[in-house]
Amino acid sequence: MLRLRLLAVAFATAFVTGAYALPASARPSMGDHQLTTPHFDVHYNTDVSDGTPGADYATQTDAGDIASYAEEAYETYVSWGYTPPPVIAPPTGSGLIDIYVEDLSTLGLASVANPDNLTQTGSTAYFELASPAQLDGFATTAGITPTQEEQQVVAQNVFYMFELGQWVPTSAGNLDAGDLWLFYGPATWASYDAITFQPPTLALGDPDIALDCSETINDGAHDMCDPDFYTGTGMARWGFFELLASKYGKSFFNSIIANGAAGESGTTALSNALTAKGTTLAGVYTDFVNRYMSGTIGPAALEGARPTAYSGVSTGISAVTTATTAAVVPVDHLSARYVTFDRGDSDGSHTCYAATLTVNVSLQYGAASQSFSSISSQPYFFWDVSGSSPQALSVNGNSASITVPWDTCDWNGTHGWLSLPNASTSVDGATFTVSYTTTVDTNTPAAASSAPDQTSIWGTSVPVPTTDVAPTIDVFGPAVLKLSATSRVIRLIINSSDVGSVNATLGSTKLGTGALRAGNNDVRFTVPASLVNALRRAAAANLLTLTPMSPSGATAGTPVTRHVTIATPVKAKPKPKPKPKPKKK
Repeated sequence: MLRLRLLAVAFATAFVTGAYALPASARPSMGDHQLTTPHFDVHYNTDVSDGTPGADYATQTDAGDIASYAEEAYETYVSWGYTPPPVIAPPTGSGLIDIYVEDLSTLGLASVANPDNLTQTGSTAYFELASPAQLDGFATTAGITPTQEEQQVVAQNVFYMFELGQWVPTSAGNLDAGDLWLFYGPATWASYDAITFQPPTLALGDPDIALDCSETINDGAHDMCDPDFYTGTGMARWGFFELLASKYGKSFFNSIIANGAAGESGTTALSNALTAKGTTLAGVYTDFVNRYMSGTIGPAALEGARPTAYSGVSTGISAVTTATTAAVVPVDHLSARYVTFDRGDSDGSHTCYAATLTVNVSLQYGAASQSFSSISSQPYFFWDVSGSSPQALSVNGNSASITVPWDTCDWNGTHGWLSLPNASTSVDGATFTVSYTTTVDTNTPAAASSAPDQTSIWGTSVPVPTTDVAPTIDVFGPAVLKLSATSRVIRLIINSSDVGSVNATLGSTKLGTGALRAGNNDVRFTVPASLVNALRRAAAANLLTLTPMSPSGATAGTPVTRHVTIATPVKAKPKPKPKPKPKKK
């Protein structure tokens, strides 16, 4: 039976992932070897002819890697709150999810996922995976490692198993290909979240293709959304589903799948799931459009990603007093396009001045005037520098406008972005006409205030603290300081990292404070006479604590301790008395 090819080779900078196919008349051959894990049965072939591996060749190590990636994805999705996929129980099946390592070169695919039945409320399913050698070729094209390619493709197909286990989109007993965008996009999001590396930012598609676009002709030879399968089938639109997961949790797609299984179309299933969260599809889609242009979709890896501008304009250095058309932009339903505005004239050698920019947008659909509310459109303007956020245009009927601070400086490629979303679910070909005017204040010089590029610094950079920091100290000498019985002076050589002081405490008695400079210091403290006898009797009293203090004395550093002993004075031996001389007789 001819498989419906719904997904194939991705563009060079994205991943190549698996297709979703019509139920096959029979599953592939079991392969000459199997490797099983708690949830998967990997079927693979080890055929070698004349020393040359077959196109479907895989080793036991390859099969083990595939099973490991599948188990990792499986456990991840269950931990997110998804129901494990149904399996075919013995004796008909193995009670596991089957993975077949196949030669998919004739299809140009990395994988194919297949439901066993067209049952709207879910079906058992399996997937075929291209041989490791074929996956290596896809990885090279995508600019990632073979391991990363295999991890992502396996993780995506495992999520297909979870999706198909709950909902197979059908219409009049046939596969409803028009809803498959709602399988591809979420599965691509899930695979990127489940694996341990971040996808290239170019794997995120532009929103000029309708969110719910999917080919409806089931012959495998058409794709009305884009000839590139990754882009055309909806996988490139995974960023929208990343935003949904960040807003409503990773289990949010359970409600969408349940709505689809209840007979709702993909777009309706998504819209109703969002309504249950107290929001609307139009509102969330507009949020996605703005987050894309401002780099705030969610993952750090996407902060630098920006959509492709439909048109751009440089506003120049002179005032533009007559409204000038910047672009005429057609936008289909559930899609968006962008227009960029650059300050100045790209020449940073001349003086620049403060200015204002007024952007006007009018909406025309065919020959009839339309309102922004009729297509749920809310344009926003965003100046792409740190600390900025999108600003809504003021909408009045079929026109919208905003006035923002501007200047005539050269900002070296930094853009102002205008979003033009059409968040309706049915109106296509809405046409936005974008125009602008500027004013220039030649009495107020301006400058591009973004941080300049860092210059090279010769030598070693030494950080200078801005807080009151205590120095660190080292004390030279033995751990036990022995004082003679006749001297009560403790003399210390202390090396200090910086200026400050040192407090000396012997037991509970403070001996005093000594000044410190950076480097070596000769510091002396005198033991009170009243403490001498106590030191000789009690060992606890002879701990000397030296605490470094900041210059202000407000911050204490790490103390250093020593022990102090005092020698017991030696009593002088009495001089022997001279013997009396014998008396003379």
